[in-house]
Amino acid sequence: MSAPAVSIAFFDPEHGLHGSARTGATLLFDGSGSNVLPEGPSVEREGDGWRAELDGAFSLALAPLAPALRLPGVQVHVCRVTGRVGSQPVDCLGTVGETHTPPTWEELDVLRSISAVFDGEHAFIALARRPRGAPGHDEEQVVGWLLAGGQPLAVEDTRISTVYDGEGRQRSAGLELWLPGEDLPRRAAGTVVSGSSLSLEGLDVAVHAAVFRWRMENREGVGAYELWVRSEPAAA
Repeated sequence: MSAPAVSIAFFDPEHGLHGSARTGATLLFDGSGSNVLPEGPSVEREGDGWRAELDGAFSLALAPLAPALRLPGVQVHVCRVTGRVGSQPVDCLGTVGETHTPPTWEELDVLRSISAVFDGEHAFIALARRPRGAPGHDEEQVVGWLLAGGQPLAVEDTRISTVYDGEGRQRSAGLELWLPGEDLPRRAAGTVVSGSSLSLEGLDVAVHAAVFRWRMENREGVGAYELWVRSEPAAA
């Protein structure tokens, strides 16, 4: 069995520094500005966590704070992130994603991933896949998890509502998380802090990656909203 592909994200609202990185691409956000780097970090296991290094960009240790949250093909760990971004020391929250089964783009038109971290015991993640040729977001297959009091809770029904700008980039979003046995959903609302768009080499896919500020149940947090959209129209 091959090793999973590892992606990382960190969110440091105190210094306005955020980032996401995976093999072949790194996005760094400083305030409302962004910088796209054409290479990803080296990520290695370090005890129970990970060490992520990218020359000239960052050196980070990521330590898991709770059990993994399991989405289709990927498991996500909420982490404490320490180290340096450039010359700036950071001590913040973030995520590590381990992808065991990558998405098959021949079968998809849209993929969206959403995360928010509030503290070491509270977070949520969601993954939505729209099958090739589906007429709209009502056909998306959505899976969500909530971390509450350090315990993973599977969401029975995850509903995502997004407002876009004229170029199709996500500007704000709302989530309804319906848990088994609960009569009312748990709600979250987010707005964009900064974002960037890029194309993936070798794939007809446009990626709109954004850092979002989230609010849920009187907690404020930060996370990522990544929107992957097929740029090649489906065959008639």
